[in-house]
Amino acid sequence: MLRKPTLLAALAFVTSAAAADIPPSEPSGVAPDIFVQSLYQTKLESEAVSAEMGRATTDSLILNHFDADLLSLYKSTFYADEPIIDGDVFMMAQEWDTKEVATKTTAQTAEFATVEAIFEIAGEPRKVVYTLKPFKDGWEIDDIATPEGHLREWIREGMAAAEPKPAR
Repeated sequence: MLRKPTLLAALAFVTSAAAADIPPSEPSGVAPDIFVQSLYQTKLESEAVSAEMGRATTDSLILNHFDADLLSLYKSTFYADEPIIDGDVFMMAQEWDTKEVATKTTAQTAEFATVEAIFEIAGEPRKVVYTLKPFKDGWEIDDIATPEGHLREWIREGMAAAEPKPAR
C-alpha cells in the first residue's frame, strides 16, 4: 500500500513531467511509396505460393485499400455480362512475370500523394501510377493509371458501354 507522502510525490512527478516542454510525437503514418511497395510485396509473395493465393490476395488488397468510391465503382463491374476489367489492377496487365517492383513518391500534399511503381513485364519496362488519399495513419487508393488510361475511366467507359440501350 502506498503511503500518502509517496503518492503525493508520484503525482507531483507526473504533473511536472506533463508540464515540461516535451514536444508531441510525430504521426506514425507510412510514406506513400512504402505503402505501395508493401502492396506489391504482399502480392508477389502470395503469387509465389500459388495463383489461387495470388488472386485471393489481390481481392483482399482491393477490399482493404481502395477508397470507398473506387471500391463501389469496381464492384459495379461484377454484374456486367462481359468483363469490364479483365486483368490485374495492380499490374495493369492480364499476364505478368514480375519479381521486383520499385516505387517512388512523385508528389505529396495534405490531400493526396502520387506514387510511381516501376517493374518489367516480359522484359519490357512498365510504369503504374497510384493516386493516394490520406486514410487514418496511412493511405488508400483513389485511382491507378498507366500511360494508356486510368482505372476509374476504364470502369466508367466499360459500364456505359455495357448498359442496355433503350429500344427505338
